[in-house]
Amino acid sequence: MSKWFGKKIAKKFSPMLKHVYLTLGEMSKAFYEKYGEDALPIIVKVSEEAGLRSGELARSMIKGGGMKAIGELIDKWVMMDFPVEILELTDDMVHFKISNCPLGLENTSRELCEAMMHSDSKMMSIIAGFEVDMKIVNSVADGSEYCEVIFSRKKKS
Repeated sequence: MSKWFGKKIAKKFSPMLKHVYLTLGEMSKAFYEKYGEDALPIIVKVSEEAGLRSGELARSMIKGGGMKAIGELIDKWVMMDFPVEILELTDDMVHFKISNCPLGLENTSRELCEAMMHSDSKMMSIIAGFEVDMKIVNSVADGSEYCEVIFSRKKKS
């Protein structure tokens, strides 16, 4: 019964969370449109700070670490009606796709998408408990049909 109750609450709060994401995206788009490439380092810095805080919050709610913990977070996004699908999940990598951008960056700029996604990259590193690399395979920001992202354990150099 508690899982059902959690899903019901998640679905109820989902519109509010989606609105917050869209507002953040709109602000970043406006900043980028006004200042162009000069805005990107600032967007990256703000995104990383947000990802750090989000990662710390999420880590306190998710048991364990590693890529399996990231998979658990993505499952929570699904519970909140985000159209995300895990394509592959291993101990070293999570590969997923989402049919639309929660930030509303469709047909804007891949560079803006990459800057904003620093938030997710930092958040995933905190949740996993180790540094992750991010590869954006497809992005709706550059006109792709869906976003496709791979987070993988950063190789030690």
